[in-house]
Amino acid sequence: MTTDTEKAAEWVNATAELKIAGKTIRLEMPVPAGPTRLAKLLPFFRYLADSFVDLSVENAQAEGLTVSCKQGCGACCRQLVPISEIETRRLAEVVGDMPEPRKSKILARFEEARMRLQEAGLLEKLRRPNSVRDEEVDPLGLEYFRQGIACPFLEEESCSIYAERPLACREYLVVTPAENCAKPTVDSIESVKLVARVAKTVRGLDAERSREGARWVPLILALEWAETHPDETLQSLGTDLVRDVFDRLMRRNAAAAKEGGGSGS
Repeated sequence: MTTDTEKAAEWVNATAELKIAGKTIRLEMPVPAGPTRLAKLLPFFRYLADSFVDLSVENAQAEGLTVSCKQGCGACCRQLVPISEIETRRLAEVVGDMPEPRKSKILARFEEARMRLQEAGLLEKLRRPNSVRDEEVDPLGLEYFRQGIACPFLEEESCSIYAERPLACREYLVVTPAENCAKPTVDSIESVKLVARVAKTVRGLDAERSREGARWVPLILALEWAETHPDETLQSLGTDLVRDVFDRLMRRNAAAAKEGGGSGS
């Protein structure tokens, strides 16, 4: 039996005060103290992403820009969304915990999406994300968008699992007119300039620690990926993983600043 004192000892408050984009931001959230897998830190990564996004939006507003994203505007929910392996398993858990008949409806949407991707000749490529070269990502994303496949969690043009939405979704905000999102091009969409990219950082760390080493997984194939790829990632102290994430974020930020390109992509 685990006592309340022992339970408390399993977690510690991770705190950090970062100076980023000319502002100081203080972060604090409980994280596992002992050996743990990366998946256990997903709530922390969400908190981190949300904090950086809030700061990024403040900076955009200070420049006179307005975020056009709002509830009921689901154009971005038809894009190719890259997520980490730990996020695929979490989404599988979310669906698995749904009551009927909602669970069956969501599963049917995923199955319909797979069929449409197969008909479009995109399914096998998306099943092998590591084979997609960097220069192929944007063309693949545009081709995916042309299929008009809505995220299985999209209902009434809004996210039905908003609290559980992936890191990439949390970081995607635009300051161009909402109508541009219906027919996106490289030149017609301007995203909020992020002070730090948590989603990409987590995907990189996840790939290094997992057996499969997937740089990203398409959200639309999350359930099939989770079913065939159990969590066999290496364990480390939760505090060490947090420190590693902060180090990676700051190195990326410093490199981008040196190149004069903001927070990097």
